[in-house]
Amino acid sequence: MRSIAIISHTPHYHNNNGEVVGLEPTLREINQLLSIFDFIYHVAPLYKSDPHKATIPYKSNKVKFIPIIPTGGETFIKKIGIIFYMPYNLYIIIKIIRQVEWIHFRAPTNLGVFVLPLLSLFVGKNKWVKYAGNWQQESIPISYKFQRWWLRKNLQNGNVIINGNKKKLQSHLIPFHNPCLTEKEIITNKKFGLIKTFDKKLTFCFVGRLEESKGFLILLEAVKGLSNIKWINKLHFVGETMESEFNDNFNYSDNIQIIYHGILNRQGIDQVYRDSHFIILPSYSEGFPKVLIEASSFGCIPIVSPISSIIKHINSKKKNGIILDDISCKSIIKTIEGLNEMRNELTIFSSNAMENAKQFSYEQYNRKIVNEIIKN
Repeated sequence: MRSIAIISHTPHYHNNNGEVVGLEPTLREINQLLSIFDFIYHVAPLYKSDPHKATIPYKSNKVKFIPIIPTGGETFIKKIGIIFYMPYNLYIIIKIIRQVEWIHFRAPTNLGVFVLPLLSLFVGKNKWVKYAGNWQQESIPISYKFQRWWLRKNLQNGNVIINGNKKKLQSHLIPFHNPCLTEKEIITNKKFGLIKTFDKKLTFCFVGRLEESKGFLILLEAVKGLSNIKWINKLHFVGETMESEFNDNFNYSDNIQIIYHGILNRQGIDQVYRDSHFIILPSYSEGFPKVLIEASSFGCIPIVSPISSIIKHINSKKKNGIILDDISCKSIIKTIEGLNEMRNELTIFSSNAMENAKQFSYEQYNRKIVNEIIKN
């Protein structure tokens, strides 16, 4: 029986029925790995707070959740807590690793500073690491730099799948598309994308944490600075923030319909994608956000920052997305207002975006795992 221990920082909670639920993007990916592995242990933190809407349960009893104590945070006390709770967490991780054939660690995370050295001790185990951040990003926390250095040197003795790579790579560093959709979902979503028209008022969406690093604040300022907005219908914001603070910031215009949704489940987000013509994400730092491909599958045209891990897959030359000149208010305004002048091309961009989404299926990801990681 092929078994695997997956170690991640994915938040888990108990819902009202006492059922364990976890952050949807990670659990969807893990559920899909059941086509490769007979049994999966997922070691991740369990929080005492109530779950939000973007959580789902595991789909099979062949996945067993193993809770560890959440560590890390913004305050000094929470940071110190890493040291106190890590021995227990490592004990749990070691206990599970000894029971399986494969180990999969998802980096970067505060766990990685402790877990990566631990993995190097299990010489006889098969292992691979997924580095979800931008592999080439320079401005990152020192703990992330340590993890990237460790993985680059292959001190964990296992393959690493990465985003935002350079052309010349060491043999253990393997470029992968970050999966987010089933092949069936891609086909279904395209039906909604094909009926979109770009000759009337257009709708935008932003999906992600409403914070500075995701470009929320600078997008907010840019929207306020738009001079020609008669052709813009709505602007959807999906993500977590303080609702009162958000509403205070948006009491400035009656010309654009601003809709704040907070955190949505999969059905809610898909409805936003159906309604939108563009997804705009002027992030300062990213790996490769899955929301860009999710939206693309519905024919939403991505408008994104010039970040290496993003423009590798989405760029203006391929006409599957629009790249900002830079991450500035002026650039965002220029790009948005310029869309009204290129309406004849937008259907082509939308079609190419849907075509691009086909590369990011779970099935394609799993085939590559089998062929390039497991190899048997």
